[in-house]
Amino acid sequence: MTIHDLWLRWTASLRASRLDAQLAVGAAPTPGTALAARATQLTARRKREALARALCDAVRDAHDRTALRGLRFPVDRANVAAAQPVIEDVVARLRAPHRVEARGVARVNRIVADGTGPLYRSGRGDLAGRLGAAHAAM
Repeated sequence: MTIHDLWLRWTASLRASRLDAQLAVGAAPTPGTALAARATQLTARRKREALARALCDAVRDAHDRTALRGLRFPVDRANVAAAQPVIEDVVARLRAPHRVEARGVARVNRIVADGTGPLYRSGRGDLAGRLGAAHAAM
């Protein structure tokens, strides 16, 4: 690994939100750029498993009224319950050994990270629709 590679990874981490937005709408990650480094981070097994776990936690929390919330945002129980079949499809795809497209994983990451989005109680939007689009883009 070169210093340039380390710099790209560091830049990709610092600008993750902005780069995820670009990837989510289909920007091409040109090799040797921060966008390509972010695409690599998103599609890594570790990140995919973290996103799958977050979605599974949301389903669990939606069905368990006694779940401890800790520092997490409370999930929108109705949205999560309605989207559960799509969530299960997304989780299966994230955990599959097959290659995934950064565009779809970026979309899932944005859904999970956005505390004002449809996954969470105070959020807005169509969770099943957004996750379905992310799944299709993977």
